[in-house]
Parts: sequence; structure tokens; C-alpha cells
Amino acid sequence: MEAYVESEHSPLPEDLFPFPQVRKGQDRFLLDARNAFSNGSVLLAQAPTGMGKTAVSLAAGLESSMEGGALFYTTARQSQHVAVIETLRRIWRKRKMTVADLIAREDMCLCRRNGRLACTGPEGCYFQNDRAGKAAEELARFPLNVQEAMRLCLRLGTCPYQAMIELAREADVVVCDYSQIFTFGTIMSARQKQPRYLVVDEAHNLPARLMEANSGSLNLTMLDRAKHSRSLSKFVEEIAILEALFRDLTCAGPKVGLDAWELDDPLRERCGLDAGGLAEEICERIREGDLWAHRPLLEFLRAWSGLAPHSVRFIEQRPVRLITRLVDPSIVARPVLSDMDAVLLMSGTLHPPEMFADLLGIADRCACRSYPSPFPSENRRVLAMRGVSSRFQQRSEKMYKAIAQRIKEGCELVPGNLAIFFPSYDFMNNVMFHLRDTALPKKIISESRALSKNEKDAIVADLHRQDSALFAAVSGSFAEGVDFKDNLLSAVIVVGLPLSPPSAEQEATLARMEAKFGRTKAMLYTQMYPALIKVRQAMGRAVRSESDRAAIVLLDDRYLLASVSAGFPEGDRPQACNDMAKELVDFFGPGTSHRAS
Repeated sequence: MEAYVESEHSPLPEDLFPFPQVRKGQDRFLLDARNAFSNGSVLLAQAPTGMGKTAVSLAAGLESSMEGGALFYTTARQSQHVAVIETLRRIWRKRKMTVADLIAREDMCLCRRNGRLACTGPEGCYFQNDRAGKAAEELARFPLNVQEAMRLCLRLGTCPYQAMIELAREADVVVCDYSQIFTFGTIMSARQKQPRYLVVDEAHNLPARLMEANSGSLNLTMLDRAKHSRSLSKFVEEIAILEALFRDLTCAGPKVGLDAWELDDPLRERCGLDAGGLAEEICERIREGDLWAHRPLLEFLRAWSGLAPHSVRFIEQRPVRLITRLVDPSIVARPVLSDMDAVLLMSGTLHPPEMFADLLGIADRCACRSYPSPFPSENRRVLAMRGVSSRFQQRSEKMYKAIAQRIKEGCELVPGNLAIFFPSYDFMNNVMFHLRDTALPKKIISESRALSKNEKDAIVADLHRQDSALFAAVSGSFAEGVDFKDNLLSAVIVVGLPLSPPSAEQEATLARMEAKFGRTKAMLYTQMYPALIKVRQAMGRAVRSESDRAAIVLLDDRYLLASVSAGFPEGDRPQACNDMAKELVDFFGPGTSHRAS
């Protein structure tokens, strides 16, 4: 792929922008995206909420790809697929196209029972039949989202996943998860003979997702299940050897810094295959459906050997696990991105974009752009509170009580709903303990780790009915995956700075990044910027349109440090706050109902 060249875009064969006019601020992004796709370049775009990223990326990508190529639109969350398909329907009215919307096989299964896919069992699945091709023809008539496609396939009596895979081999647009492009690659390999264009939405998630997808863990439960599995009956001896080696390696307790050869060499000596070779042998000799039943084991075996110089291996106790973690996502990302004819990576929290260019290994071949928010600056006030902090050494009942008092002020002075995001669920529970006997003017709603999608939707519906305070974790789905429309939140409070606690994985990642980028960048890339991305995602829940108005309060004095403040785009940098109550009254006005306004 050639280096990015900025030029005035040549006349379009067809303008596929789906709306009557381009908004102010959106025009620059659209021009850059069109340049990137037409010039065969990589564009990293920090584009805030309200920029219309979906419309820009799809229009610019299709204007290039419809002349004999394919456009792949990848995103981290299934909830984002519906908005993408809606935008594609608008474009479809300008120019007809075929669209495949693809998610994980298990999430498209029509007869999943107790977490198990029917196609992995000995009886097989009723929906696995030769009608998938006919269903793909029906799906090609009009852009359908996954849920609509599943209903159509249910009527036709065939597997939605197989039908969508059939369609994806020929579709003009494929909407899918990162894994379909960067891990499995089956769709991409079927389209190698034509130009391929890629959009990566919410691209701030990509480095972490690639590291997670190329990591794995092994425990005795997995080995016992494999040992007694009928589908792995041909590998009983190899599994027994693997179990014996696991016990030998873990008997001495926790250990950091294992080498790949410590498992691979004994495996080769005893059964002629290293961990990766054993995984491939299993994949070749058992049927596809059975692979899903043993996916965690196979993922571990592949990850242990496959990216040895770029991973860290260690032993954990309670429970005893052998773990391998990829610490350099560029090893996976760079080959895939280089193989595309043009790429657009975009997010509202892709800041600084140069960091992501480094992490993905494309700093020498891309353009980095940051666009200002299109919303009026006076509609949002970002404050950092002095005198409170979530530093580990300062955590105490006194600190939890002080934070609870600030939240009490927010509940009393913020008209409408507010969301409070915490560094962890444990931290949230400690603060909520100090509010247990406090009479608050809002209903308290707290997030838990195991909420289903329906339960999350019910919580959002609750916010529409009654002024509430939503307590949630900054790493949970309410901080990123839920869209609070129509100014549903009047304020967001982020408690603390969610730096990850020290771990073997973090230390190994830091060492790897320090070797590549130096100590200063390594500290920022592995600790500070990932924390600030979570914070900015939470901040972005409140102001979703140009008419929304909200206050953002960051309860930690570290946000005022120059090194931390520099991690925010200019329009998001917090102002120092000594008196939270005074600032809230000044912003909302005394006795004013923000929701009514």
C-alpha cells in the first residue's frame, strides 16, 4: 500500500453520501476519507461523536469499492451493526448493492442450548442443509441486519451463519467483527482477486482485541474435558502427555517469564509435535462442529507457539493456569492492513492517533487526523475536582466517604439523570456503602457484571421514566456500548483515574514497548492513554447531539497534571474545580429543570 498522499479529490463517478447535505465539520473528514480510499492509503481519524463517522466512511468507501471491489466494515460491538445497516439502506436507495451482516456463529445459532451449538453435537443440526444458498439469494435483495436475517432463515429452515457466509463471499459490503478480518481471515481469502477496502470502527479497541484474540490459557478442567471427549479419542495419548507436562510446569507455583520451548520441546520429544503443531493436527482430523467444543484449548495451543517472540508466558495460581499473552498487536495488524487496497481506522477516542499508528505498526504508511467536535463548546463543561483521588496508596474509608459526598451533591444539584463511572465494581460498592443511609432525590440504579442485553435495555428505559443516578464501571458496557440519546444524561461523573493494577502481563507489555519506543512512550502507551480512553468513552455518553447539554466531572486531582491533561484533545481538557456544587449551579442554574428545557 502506498503512503498517504493528500490531494483534492477527483470528480466522483457517483456521490453516495446518504444525506442531503454534508454538515459543517463533517466536510473535512469526508474529503480526507475520499482521498484515502481513492489514493489507496491508510487514514487514522480521531473523529468525535456527532461527526457522522458511519455515513462518511461508508459513502467514501463505497464510492471506490463499487467499481469492482469489496468494502469490509468491522466494529467491536454487535450493537453497532444496526446503525451501519440503516445507513447502508439510505445509500442503497441511491445505488443498489448487496450487504452481508455477520456476527459470531454462536450468536447466530437458531438452536443453541445451554451454550452449546447443535452442530457440535453427534446428532448434527436440523438447520445445516443445502438451503443456505437459496437463503443467501434472498438476503442479497435488500440490506438486512443480523436479527432480520435470522428471522428470514428461520422461515426458510436453514442456518443463518452459513447463509451469511455464502453471501459474504460475493457481497459488495460485509459488516462484521474484527475477528472475521484479523483472526479467521476466511472471508478475506475468498476475495483476494479483487480490490479490498477496509473500515475499522471504534478502532481504539483494535490493539487490545488483537492481543486478546491471540492469547490463551490452559487449566486442568479443559484438559480433563478433552481427555474424555469422543471427538478427541484419536488424541488421548497426546492429551495425556500435555496434562503431565502441565502438572510438571505448574507444580512449583506462580512463575513469570516462561519460554515457549519449556512446553514445546518436551511435546516434540514425546509426541513429535509442538503446541501449535498439535492444534493443527487436531483441526485436520476432527470435524468442524467439534472444533467449537474445544476452541479454548486450540486457541491456547496456537497462541503458545505461533507468536513466541512477541508473547509473554506465565503461571497463575487460584486456579492453576498456564497463560500466554500477545503483547505486540502490530505483529497481527500490520500484515492484514498492508494487504488492503485502502484503510480507514476511526473512533471518537482515537487520541492521540499517532499512538495507534505505532501500536498497529503502520506509522510509516498512514496519515493521522484529529477533527474538532461539531457540537457547541458551551453545551458541555468538563471539570476536574481537586482534593480527591483514587490512588491506591490513598484508598481508605475516609476517601470513599469524600467521594460519596461529591456524588450526593451531584444527585441533589443535577436536574435529570446522571451516570457515575467507577474504576471497578469493588470501588463502586465501597462508595455505595457510604450512601446506604443517605436520602437521595434520585433513584439509584447499579450495574452488575452479568447483566443481559434485555436488562441493560430495561435500565435505559428506567432512565426515561424517572430521574435516576446510574452507578457503573468505567470498563463496563454502559461506559461505551450503550447510546444515551435525547440528552438522557444531564451529567457524567468519572470517579478516579482507572489505571490498571500491576501485573505480569502489564510488565511484559511495558518492556516490549520500551524496547520499541523508549521509556516515555511505553509508559504512556501501556498505562496512561488506555486509562484515558476509558474515561473519554464514559465522558462521551452524555453529549450525543448538537442540542444536548451536560456537565462532566472528573473526581481525581491527577487530571490536572500536565502529563495527564495532555492526553485529552484540546476541547476535552478539564478545568480545575474547587467547589463542585458552585460549578454545577453555575452551569445548570439554580432550581432549573434541565430536562424540561
